[in-house]
Amino acid sequence: MAVLSCMKYLMFIFNVLVFAGGMCLAGLGLWVAVDPAGFQDIVAAKPALSAAAYLLLAVGIALSLLGFLGCCGALRRSRPLLLLFFILVSLVFVTQLVGALLFLLHWRKMQPEVFLAELRSNYHGDEAAEVFSTAWNTLMVTFSCCGVLGPEDFGNGSLFQQLQPGLPWPRACCAREGPLGAGRLRGWQQCRERSPGYIHEQGCFSTFGRTLQGYISVPGTCSLAVLGIEIFAMFFAFCLYYNFD
Repeated sequence: MAVLSCMKYLMFIFNVLVFAGGMCLAGLGLWVAVDPAGFQDIVAAKPALSAAAYLLLAVGIALSLLGFLGCCGALRRSRPLLLLFFILVSLVFVTQLVGALLFLLHWRKMQPEVFLAELRSNYHGDEAAEVFSTAWNTLMVTFSCCGVLGPEDFGNGSLFQQLQPGLPWPRACCAREGPLGAGRLRGWQQCRERSPGYIHEQGCFSTFGRTLQGYISVPGTCSLAVLGIEIFAMFFAFCLYYNFD
């Protein structure tokens, strides 16, 4: 009886953790959906990223409800509630695993060439008003970088070259005055001549990669932690189901 009582309270504790983990995933899903880093705007084809954000939000809400259900089942010693909890958490667990595998498969495809192809096909220039070009201009000025791999990205038959045939690269690639590098240009002519100190030679893929790693690692770490908690919660639910009368 003492062992059963201990398992009941452990089940309650782990379900509180499932509830808290679900709330964290829901919050992270909302964070990715509102996109604080502006990552979605620099990718012309972003349905998969948006779908992943809302899937994370939905799984988080579902886990929160399941955690509450598991707590009720443990405290009320209800076998039907425990069985329902075990089945539903198992389904959510499998869904998370499948989602993680799909994410890893798609993430491996996110090479510089993917971003480069979209930049060359969709970037209009410094004065463009559409979201893709505006986002890239903001990115290049904020992170002091140029293109995906470097200034050469805007040549060789790119859309920018077709629309701006007299310019080698946009002004967003040029170095600026001010503490954050967001003031006036240091020198447009020197930038066009690619004089050292007047143009950003480094591409944005490597520069933005550090921010993107943090963007991915936080949801990934939380998801792994929640998966571990779910395994323990399912174990205790299974044991309690076969020990409650």
